Amino acid sequence: MPRRTWLDSKIDVFLEELAASSMHLDRQRASELITGQVRAIATRMRVTEATARTYLDDEIVKDMARRMLFDVAGERPGADLMEAPRTVPLSLAIVGITVAALAEAMQVRAANEPPDHLGDVITTYAQTLSGLGQITAGALPEQAGNPAEILFPPALLRRAARYISGTADLAANGGKLPDGIPETARHQLVATLRRDADGLTAITAAD
Repeated sequence: MPRRTWLDSKIDVFLEELAASSMHLDRQRASELITGQVRAIATRMRVTEATARTYLDDEIVKDMARRMLFDVAGERPGADLMEAPRTVPLSLAIVGITVAALAEAMQVRAANEPPDHLGDVITTYAQTLSGLGQITAGALPEQAGNPAEILFPPALLRRAARYISGTADLAANGGKLPDGIPETARHQLVATLRRDADGLTAITAAD
């Protein structure tokens, strides 16, 4: 088993703070954020990165995570999104595309997470998929006269868009692809995920 590093422990602190508000970020992105902060401190204080790490204690890492939660306040971290107001209409075709994109994103994330964190990834994406499915199933009988569109909470769609977009970035930057997806399909996978994420973001931007 590989020896745990200083960065490993800080990533854990960062992700645990996000998880407390039901938010998820992949370890690679968390690593990039923390490493970037170390470099910024080193440059600002004119010290080595090893010295800069001594200034980045757990409380500062937690504060970084809290600032990220503020940045994604539109996703209503920690809220029960099933009880949130449903104001954004999606066609059944867009619902299907979103579910497929999230499923693909979950597979990519799973391929890039260490085994001890795999369960968190699956739970996070499965909750979003479940929310989309439950709302769709519950709305159809109520909207029998107008089944073409279903209303969703904007926060749920924004969260789905971020998960899909983040996975596109991961794949674009050389992340592992799931078994069964050839390397030749990487570019198309990235393009498709980004298109789907951008579409959701655009739909919710006016809300």
